[in-house]
Amino acid sequence: MSADLKDYRAARRAFIAACEQAGVDAIARVHPVKGADGKPLFMDSAALGPRLAGKALIAIAQDLPGSQALTALLHKPVALPEDMQLVLVHALMPAGTDAKDWLRASLQAVATEDLSRVRELAVLALGEDGKNFEIHPPQPDAIIRVLPPAATGGKAHDAIAMFLAAKSE
Repeated sequence: MSADLKDYRAARRAFIAACEQAGVDAIARVHPVKGADGKPLFMDSAALGPRLAGKALIAIAQDLPGSQALTALLHKPVALPEDMQLVLVHALMPAGTDAKDWLRASLQAVATEDLSRVRELAVLALGEDGKNFEIHPPQPDAIIRVLPPAATGGKAHDAIAMFLAAKSE
């Protein structure tokens, strides 16, 4: 098994365990490509905060550092305003796969399921890649703000805290 695949499997277990410890349900989506070990790959998501919130921040992990940042956010949660939801997306491209159509469809499924009432959305890319992703909440008039990418849990926590502080001013 390659190091990337081994890292992905360990990071996924850590993310799911952190979700369970935080009392948050994780939703798994099966990737169309199997890993080099012949086993399925998954993109997982979890949502914290009110399901029908009008504001949300979606944090998307792209690589191992991004995955570790998501897990850190679950271990040390950010205090969210009552009207905001935090949606975490783990392993958007599991083990380095790149299926663009699946990626877009999966992100849109997360948006439809977890961001159905969102009118204000912040998008935070997590990982060393620093690539941002296009996501459209179901509300056509939603305001979308892309935050600067964060490579670590501490930087992700700081980026979210700064975003929340700016929103409250």
